[in-house]
Amino acid sequence: MNKKIHRLFTLLFWACSLFIPLEGWGTVDSLWSQANTFYANGQYSDAARLYAEIETTNTVSAALYFNMGNACFKQNELARAILYYERAQRLSPNDAAIAYNLEIAQLRTLDKVDILPEFFLTTWFRQVRRMADADTWATVSLLMIAAVLLFIGFFFFIRSVRGRKISFFMAMVCILLTAGSIAFALYQQREMSNRSQAIIFPAVVPVKSAPDNTGKDLFMLHEGAKVTIIDELSGWQNIRLPDGKEGWIEVGNAERI
Repeated sequence: MNKKIHRLFTLLFWACSLFIPLEGWGTVDSLWSQANTFYANGQYSDAARLYAEIETTNTVSAALYFNMGNACFKQNELARAILYYERAQRLSPNDAAIAYNLEIAQLRTLDKVDILPEFFLTTWFRQVRRMADADTWATVSLLMIAAVLLFIGFFFFIRSVRGRKISFFMAMVCILLTAGSIAFALYQQREMSNRSQAIIFPAVVPVKSAPDNTGKDLFMLHEGAKVTIIDELSGWQNIRLPDGKEGWIEVGNAERI
């Protein structure tokens, strides 16, 4: 199932809170229907169990991750809910329902970490590229290439000087848009494959100054905190927070998004 259908399903789920089956998945379709029925009946543990079973079939779906996040949130499994909302958002970065649920879950975390200020163009670039997924940006780039060829054709066949100038200008604009959409597609694809970010699962995790139990406790992290894993050494992971703080935690305390 392609990502456009995934996004459609996600919006439908949010709107009506009753779920519809994914078509053409065979056994997965049956599990999906059962899981959605369990969820609709308030049997969130059973729903999560079946969603997890679907996941073992290597099914990658924003709708699946979103539903799993909802089932976990209903059971007060905060870290697991945030993990799956984050995974869903990677596949569907412009989905309002996923963003809203993720924000609600994050408000329940104990760690309120300030994000380091960044250059405004960096923020703008990220916001624009997250308006669509990698597939959509790739499609836009193909359309822009077609538009470039069209305006080049106009340039050679139109006789008036004004018409040729307009065609040349529009071709240049479309070339820039093509380059931009390709860059956005590549960045989105790289972000989807980047597994350096992780979610803290235990209720409390001490962050050490060194990859050893004798290291000094720098600070504590709590369930649901989001970190970036920048290195791994002998059963320890060097992590960084959005505010720039760094330290070491034992492997197994965080699950990669």
